[in-house]
Amino acid sequence: MRALIAALLLLLAFATPVGAESAPPTGCGFQTLGTLPLTGATTAGAAMDRGRVYTVTSSASGPAVLAVRNAADARLVSEHPLPLALGSWAVTVAPDHSVYVGSYNATAGAMGRLFRFEPATGKITELGIAAPGETFVWTVAAAPDGSAVYAGTSPNGKLIRYDTRTGRLSDLGSPVPGEQFIRDLAIARDGTVYAGTGAQSMKVAILRPDGTPIRVIDPPIQGNGYAYDLDVIGHRLLVRFATSTGVNPMGVYDLRERRWERVVDDVDSLTVGGGRHGNQVYLVQNDQLGTLDLRSGKVRPTGFTDFGGGAARPLGWRGDVLVGTSSTGRMWHYDRRTGKGRMFESTVTGQHVSIRSLGNGPDGRVYAGGFFTGGLAAYDPKTGQSQFWPNVGQSEGIVTHKGKLYLGVYPGARIYSFDGDTPTQLLSLSDQEQDRPFAMISAGEWLAFGTVPKSGTVGGALGLLNPDTGQKIIKRNLVPGHSVIGLAYRDGVVYGATSAFGGISTPQDTAAKVFAYDIAADTLRWVTAPVAGDLALGSITFDDAGRLWGLTPDAVFEMDPVTGQTLRTAKHQTYPWATATQVWLDTNLEFHNGMLWGKVQGKAYRIDRATMAVTLIARPISNLLKGADGHLYLSRFENFHTYRIC
Repeated sequence: MRALIAALLLLLAFATPVGAESAPPTGCGFQTLGTLPLTGATTAGAAMDRGRVYTVTSSASGPAVLAVRNAADARLVSEHPLPLALGSWAVTVAPDHSVYVGSYNATAGAMGRLFRFEPATGKITELGIAAPGETFVWTVAAAPDGSAVYAGTSPNGKLIRYDTRTGRLSDLGSPVPGEQFIRDLAIARDGTVYAGTGAQSMKVAILRPDGTPIRVIDPPIQGNGYAYDLDVIGHRLLVRFATSTGVNPMGVYDLRERRWERVVDDVDSLTVGGGRHGNQVYLVQNDQLGTLDLRSGKVRPTGFTDFGGGAARPLGWRGDVLVGTSSTGRMWHYDRRTGKGRMFESTVTGQHVSIRSLGNGPDGRVYAGGFFTGGLAAYDPKTGQSQFWPNVGQSEGIVTHKGKLYLGVYPGARIYSFDGDTPTQLLSLSDQEQDRPFAMISAGEWLAFGTVPKSGTVGGALGLLNPDTGQKIIKRNLVPGHSVIGLAYRDGVVYGATSAFGGISTPQDTAAKVFAYDIAADTLRWVTAPVAGDLALGSITFDDAGRLWGLTPDAVFEMDPVTGQTLRTAKHQTYPWATATQVWLDTNLEFHNGMLWGKVQGKAYRIDRATMAVTLIARPISNLLKGADGHLYLSRFENFHTYRIC
């Protein structure tokens, strides 16, 4: 038996996807279903130089791909894999025309890396890990004299310097201690470094070229978030702030007078200085291109709105034509003489995106939400056929309620109904500082959902929506400081599991909680911590005897739903809670056929209720769902599998 399980695990880990357009599986145990048609061109990082546009297309399991396109017509010139990278927000061009890329890698323990591309030879060189422990390189910027390239990282908000002459990478530390992110960098002509930080204070650190701190600029606004986009234009520093409330003002700071000159209302573009033309800065406001006059402070809309979806990024000029990109892989032009624009369809090669979430549809199909660029796919267990809808956002939660499909979409914790054609937004909790609706269940007349707040904030929410009447109940901070990441429902009561982490790296409690919320009475019946020391719980579910079960990253627990008393707890493995910086939903738990079935720490288990013993059935696994046909559906990155329970 052990040999059989080992063989199945090996098959799961190394099987080559063959596509999910095949006959439905039969028999028992594992079946590899290939890949669902979740593809897209996510191109967050971009730069332009000498008539070429450089973008990086994200990939579910890697490698990410650096694309080179002609700025004049979006024609694809070449594509180059970036080893060990899943994607990039960070692309810049140095004075010698070398292209530098900072990457991220979502694999546990993997680090963000730096790469250099030489356009003349087409050579990609990996320069190394930015800094040990830093998983994400958010931004790169080149010194005007070509001596160095700087990078900003997370989760420890470090500034990294790459010496272009010696090839040495230096960790310059965290310019604002305690901040998790350096979200953007700008380098002045004299080499002074400006680092925008977050996710709490939104401060801008000023440093000498060697990383020596000069001073820190406090933001001109209140709240939490990021100093997201920076640019130095003459004696002015432009900073776009991405706040936890979803408002994104841009500050104009006078470097000579050391004061904020003005604050411009909501600015949406990812770079604010890439479209500079004299004293005019081209930016995106209210979903259309506009110009900001740096002398008068007036913003004038141009009327151009067709950026191709996603976040627009003005890159620079070809004569009188502004060239920009979208995070959906498209390019656009705006001619300042004629006032007309043009959007080009994406010419970069689409990549598989990771399966972010799984849920059952009202039609018996298994629905899967795609990461980042999103997309939604459905797989029919009866026919083996699949379907894809590309223009659906990143679904964190998927559930059927009263015969209709509902999606919980990031960012802004948006709730949509989906009728098989286009999604319809029913509400958003962006104004409540919420972002990720992981937990969704059908709760009688109500659709219930639980959320994680935006970066830089704490306090998730329990939401209830009656789609028939439009009535909604939003309970933020129901358990103070906690995010709501798991839900179950029975007899008018919503049961919730929490994480002590919100949008910051510091836990807000010594243990995560389970609560019982009585909908009719609008009261909490009880709140308890079932597993001492566990800072995030995860999925909860009922069995056929009405007992409430939970699966945490290191424990299985059983509770009395009437009193909230923990009846039994069993540790299934260890977890590094002492060093954990942010843990949200890491488990899936289902009851079927007398057993509990769970996914945790990248593994899938069968759990015996009597002994609470766990038996490994698959790894590596990211999502687990019990389908309407009574079998399990599992995913890892873009790969899709089933475990048939006989």
